[in-house]
Amino acid sequence: MQILQVIISYLAIAAAFISSIFSWGDPIMIPFTNDYTIPETIPEYRVISTEEKSDWSAKWIWDKENLKEKNVWMCFSKNVTLDKIPDELIAHISADSKYWLYINGENVVFEGSVKRGPDKNSGYYDSVDIAPYLKKGENAICALVWFWDDETSYSYCSSGQGGFLFEAIGENISILSDKSWKAKRNSAYIDSPLYPPNYRIPEYSIYFDARKDIGDWTSIAYDTSAWENATEQAIGGEGAYGKLYPRGIPFLKDYGLKDYENSGDYENYTVKKLSGEKITVDIPYNAQITPYFKIIAPKGKKIRITTENTLIGAVSTTYITKDGEQEFEALGWFNGEHITYDIPKGVTIVSLQYRETGYNSSFCGNFKCDDEFMNSLWQKSLRTLYVTMRDNYMDCPDRERAQWWGDVTNEMIMTMYSMDSNSYLLYQKGVEAMLAHIEDTNVLQTVVPISGDYFELPVQQLAGIVGFLTYYEYTGDTEFLEKVYDASLNYLKLWEIGGNNLVVHRGGSWDWPDWGDKADMTAIENAWVYYALSATQRMAEILGKEDDLSFIIQRKETIANGYKTLWTEEGYKSKDVRKPDDRANALAVLSGLAEKEQYETITSVLTTTKNSSPYMEYYVLEALCKMEEYEAARDRIKERYEDMVNEDYSTLWEFWNSWQGTMNHAWSGGPLVIMSKHFAGIAPLEAGYEKVRIDPQYSLSGSMNCTVPSVKGLITLDYEKSAEGYIINLTLPEDMNAVLSVPADAVVYVNSEVYYQNGEYAGGDTGEIQIIEKTI
Repeated sequence: MQILQVIISYLAIAAAFISSIFSWGDPIMIPFTNDYTIPETIPEYRVISTEEKSDWSAKWIWDKENLKEKNVWMCFSKNVTLDKIPDELIAHISADSKYWLYINGENVVFEGSVKRGPDKNSGYYDSVDIAPYLKKGENAICALVWFWDDETSYSYCSSGQGGFLFEAIGENISILSDKSWKAKRNSAYIDSPLYPPNYRIPEYSIYFDARKDIGDWTSIAYDTSAWENATEQAIGGEGAYGKLYPRGIPFLKDYGLKDYENSGDYENYTVKKLSGEKITVDIPYNAQITPYFKIIAPKGKKIRITTENTLIGAVSTTYITKDGEQEFEALGWFNGEHITYDIPKGVTIVSLQYRETGYNSSFCGNFKCDDEFMNSLWQKSLRTLYVTMRDNYMDCPDRERAQWWGDVTNEMIMTMYSMDSNSYLLYQKGVEAMLAHIEDTNVLQTVVPISGDYFELPVQQLAGIVGFLTYYEYTGDTEFLEKVYDASLNYLKLWEIGGNNLVVHRGGSWDWPDWGDKADMTAIENAWVYYALSATQRMAEILGKEDDLSFIIQRKETIANGYKTLWTEEGYKSKDVRKPDDRANALAVLSGLAEKEQYETITSVLTTTKNSSPYMEYYVLEALCKMEEYEAARDRIKERYEDMVNEDYSTLWEFWNSWQGTMNHAWSGGPLVIMSKHFAGIAPLEAGYEKVRIDPQYSLSGSMNCTVPSVKGLITLDYEKSAEGYIINLTLPEDMNAVLSVPADAVVYVNSEVYYQNGEYAGGDTGEIQIIEKTI
C-alpha cells in the first residue's frame, strides 16, 4: 500500500511539473488578505494542565465483535430521564480515536478528542458542560465514535482498540458509560481499500454507502432497543487506553456550513452527461473543511469528493447514494481551496456547501506597509500557519499532519506575531509530547507523538532548544524553562568533541540539515550546537543552575576555537563544500560565532547564495537583520518568494516551486516574523514584554501599520511620512515600558496623546517610554 501511495505522489508531482512548464507568461500578483478584525482584547496567558485524572467512575465501552477492527464507526446511545435541569453538568469524555456528541439530536461536540498522547500509552479527555442541551424528562445522549487502527502514524499513538468513555456526575445525577449504553456499528461507513491517504496519516478516507444508513439515530424518538448492550473494557485511566490527561487546547472553532464561492451555479442542477461531471467549487482561501451536499438521486450512484491535494496523499470521500432526497457531510476533514465533486449522470444537486473548522485562536496581529507584495506575503504566511494547526502543529495538513519539530519551532514564533495566546497552548502541548517521548538515551525525538516509526533529526532538535528560550523571551514563563532545561542539557551532552575542536558528527535517524543540496553539514551542525548551548546557558543563568555553566561555557569555547578554522576570505566553509553555504554563514551570525568584522563578507554570501529551503530561509533572513542589513533582507524576500506571492493561492509551498511538495507548509512563513519583528521592529527587550523594543526601519516604507499580540496585550505601531515629517501613533498596554526609535522630525502619539515632538517629551520626562532619535 505504501508503494502505491509513493507512486501516486510521484504522478502528482509529474503532473504539476508539466502544468508549470506549459503555464504561459509571467503571473500577475493578485493581492491576498485574510478577512478578520483584530479584537479589542485578547486572552490572558495560560498554561495547560498536565495533571492526570485518576478518579474515574465510568468505563471504556465498545461492542462485542469489533474491538480491534480498523476504521470502524460505532454508534452509542443512552437514554436519561431528568426531573430537573442542572445549572451545570460537566461531562468528561474520551475516545480512541474521535467522537461526535449529540444530545436530543443536537450536535454538542464536533470532532471531540485530540489525537492520543502525550506518550505512547496515554490519551486525553475533554470536559464540556452539557447542561444547556438537556431538558426535563427523557434525554438521548448519543456519540458517533471513529476508531482508526494500530498501524504507523506520525501524529497519534493508538491504544490498539476502539473505545468511548463518558462521565458526567452532578447533584443527584450520574451518567456513566457502561454496559447499560446501547452500541451498534454503523455499517454505512465501509472500510474500503480504495483511495487510501498517505500512510503517515492515521485518518482514513471516508467511504459511506447510504443504502446501509441507519437513519436519524441521534434523535430522542429513535428506537435503539434492538441494539446490543455495550461491552465494558476497563475503568477510565486503566487498561489498554492508559492514563488520561486534560486535552489542554480549546475545542475546534466551528464556522458553520457555508456556501462555496460558486455554489449558486449548481443549485437544483441535474447532471446529464453520460460520463458524469467533475464539478469544482471554490473556497476563498485554503481551509480545513468537511464537505457537504444535498441531492436527489437513484440508489447506487457513486460520488467522489476530492481537493487539489488528494493526489499527494490527502484523505477523500466516496459516497454511494440511496434512493430519493438525501444529504451528507463527510466528517473526515481535509483542506484546500478547490473542492471537486465527481457526480454521475442522473443526480440532481440541491446544494453544495462546506463546514470550515479550525484551531480556536483569533488572528490578532497584522502588518501593512506601502508594498502590496509584502502585505500579501504576510497574510499568506498567516493563512499557512492557521491551516497547519489542529490537534497539533503540522508540517502540512494534507500529506502528513505530523508534528516535525523544525516546523513547530518556526510556527511557534509566527504565532507570537499573529495569534492570541490560545495558540501558545498548542506549542505547550507539543513540548509535553516531546518530553514524554524521551527514553533512556536522552534523545529528543523530532516527530511526536508517533507510532510505528522513529525520527531524530539532530539539527531540528537543536533549533528546538533555541526555540525553548525564544518561547520564554516572549512569554516570561520561567516554569516552562524549568520543564525543558534538563532535557535540553542532556541532549546537548550527546555530542562529543573531535580532535579538531569541532563536534563529532551526529547523524541521528535521518541526517538532514535542510532540503536541497550544497549543505555545509560541518559548519551547520557546529553552529547549531553552539547556538543551542548559548540558549541553554541563558536558561541556566535564569534558573540559577550554576553547576552546569562550567560544562556549557567550556564546550562553547572549544567549538568557537574549532569554528575559527572554517573561516576563509569567502566566508565560513568546511571541506564539505566548494563554496560558502548561506545556511552555515547565517547560523554563524545567529549563534554568535561570527565577529562583526566578518559581517561584510557574510552579507555577501547571504545576498549571492540561495541554497536554503523555505524552512532555513527564515534563519538566513534573521541573520541579515541581526547584521542590520534590512534592505538586503527585503530584497531577498522579494526575490525568493516572488513565485509564491504571484501564485493565485492563499498558502505557501514546501519548496520554492509549486510542483515538488505540498502547497501549504508553515515552515515557509518566516517573512511574517521578519516583517513584524524587524521591519516594524517590535520585540521584547525583557522577557514577557516587561520592556519592548520598537525600532521600525523607516527607510523600507513610507508608511507602516503593525499590531503584535503580547502576553501583556496588543501593541500597535502606525506611522506615516509626510512633507513635514513622520507622524507616529503607538498604542501600548497599560504600564508597558518601551524604547522607541524615531526620526528627528517625528511627532509621537502614545495611546492617542502627544508624547514627543520637536525633540522633546510633552510631559517633560521620559515616563515609561524612552525615545531614541536615529538617522534615516
